[in-house]
Amino acid sequence: MGAKKVMLVYPYFYTGRKRDQIFPPLGIGMLSALLKAKGLEVMILDCTFLTMEEALCRAESFNPEITGFYVMTTLANNSFRLAESLRKANPACIYAAGGPLPTLYPERFARYFDFVFRGEAARSFPDFCSDLLDSENRAGFVRTMLPERYPGIYSEMPEVLGSEALHMTKEEIDSLPIPDRSCFEHEKYQALGIECSGKKTASIMMTYGCPFSCDFCSKPIFGNKVRYRSLDSVFEEIRDIVSYGYDHLWIADDLFTNSEEYLRGFCDRLMEERTEVSWSCLSRVDTITGSTARMMRAAGCGKVYLGIESGSDEVLKLMNKRIDLQKVLSGVETFKSSGIDCAGFFIVGYPGETVDTIESTFAFALSLGLDEISFNVPYPLPGSKLYDRVKDVSDDDWNFENETRFLYRSEFDEGWLKRRIEETMKEFNSKRERPR
Repeated sequence: MGAKKVMLVYPYFYTGRKRDQIFPPLGIGMLSALLKAKGLEVMILDCTFLTMEEALCRAESFNPEITGFYVMTTLANNSFRLAESLRKANPACIYAAGGPLPTLYPERFARYFDFVFRGEAARSFPDFCSDLLDSENRAGFVRTMLPERYPGIYSEMPEVLGSEALHMTKEEIDSLPIPDRSCFEHEKYQALGIECSGKKTASIMMTYGCPFSCDFCSKPIFGNKVRYRSLDSVFEEIRDIVSYGYDHLWIADDLFTNSEEYLRGFCDRLMEERTEVSWSCLSRVDTITGSTARMMRAAGCGKVYLGIESGSDEVLKLMNKRIDLQKVLSGVETFKSSGIDCAGFFIVGYPGETVDTIESTFAFALSLGLDEISFNVPYPLPGSKLYDRVKDVSDDDWNFENETRFLYRSEFDEGWLKRRIEETMKEFNSKRERPR
């Protein structure tokens, strides 16, 4: 039997432009841990700090038999270009893609990849790799395999009819190993973290799925059902993160603060274990009581990021946010009075709003006493209700870093919105710099 090599690719190339902090990709870290547990040789090709030429050279040197790409919305064109180049250099390799965009548009990705894995592929992709590489007749394996054994698999090959993507149960999630972080360039990620926030930050996920249905949100991977990881697994991962020199956690899941019982259990254990890490997280404005916020602060939470989105109750209804301005005011006060900094995300130029509601959002953002604010125009993520409603969405190239740009025909002028965002940010920063 020959080599059993699998390469996992994260096709993001850091441009050096100022943007939100970046982290090692957890998805391929998890797949690496699962594949190694099956006895396969794995190389993670994280392109973040590479050029295209360097990435191709490393891939050619490893010479894998299976190559898997993790593709977020903004990485589609990078993945297509890199896959075409890799196939020229190694045509015998099997190429697969997974992630949010392949899940939504398997037919589009099947033109570039032999197989697409939709949904939560932490079980199906490693099983597929192991079974294929164990097979004495690999071409025959593809012709005769049972697609239902690999939930979510899709291909243009007539032998592979495909099967429905399934979401893992809590029991399956708790049986997973922690992500394999051994191959990431931690010093470079930590240097960027220090530059961005003064902290060496690593990301972690503790919950999967979201029951809310915000108009602009797409959740093709994790779905609607919320599943909470066991805290034993979470703290095993935290200890691993700390061993690489990180001192701050970015809890990246949408619903971490949705269950006060789970959140308080996490804070209790963090204080009991005296884990020397601070942390920040996303939160809704309407899920936290004052006592829980104080507990979060005592356990090391320094900042929460709130999806406030609008300063108009009417627009919040359009967005199906299921909050109102009074809940925003109350939520911000709850966190700030507990000593936790608050950042607010806002969307301006939403379909159905007016210049007056946009101006209300700017004024509301300035009135809240937030520690950080950011504005974006509506971003019609594939799979969202917003995407289905707007016309002429340009999704040929999602790779841009200028936030004030519409991907569809909007009634609002980009130039005016950009100017008003800049003016509002200047006023916000001026207020922040004044002595209090």
